[in-house]
Amino acid sequence: MVWVAFGFNSQVGLAFLDGRQNSPKYIETLENHLMPFAENTGGRNWDYQHDNAPTHTSSATRNYLNSKNVTVLEWPQMSSDLNPIENVWCIMSRKVYGNGGQFYSVYALKTAIESAWYNLEPDISQTLIMSMEKRVYDVLLKNGKTLNY
Repeated sequence: MVWVAFGFNSQVGLAFLDGRQNSPKYIETLENHLMPFAENTGGRNWDYQHDNAPTHTSSATRNYLNSKNVTVLEWPQMSSDLNPIENVWCIMSRKVYGNGGQFYSVYALKTAIESAWYNLEPDISQTLIMSMEKRVYDVLLKNGKTLNY
């Protein structure tokens, strides 16, 4: 499993996660990757968005994020149109598996994922973040039905 996060002008170093994830492992990922990123942003001018996976919504995770004064955006379940990271995963997947890419070792796959992430054009994250207001509006217009983002 791979975990990443991004902001308007920066991105978190990606994390390769081993085994089945649970709340304690997710909290460890946040502590080791999100919180250093947040400290480097130089302030509290950010909100965190993740999906409604059980490890993200558990009381342990909520308590941890509250203890760190992290504002978590609330989103309806099954709302991938409203989560820009889903677009990032699609972009990265096209880069990793483009031109018929196949991998015969975990190392080669991890290297390709790292390359896709660290070579992601900065304007992509900015465009995705700036599109959020329109996305929310479009979802409301379609009464919650899937969009083409």
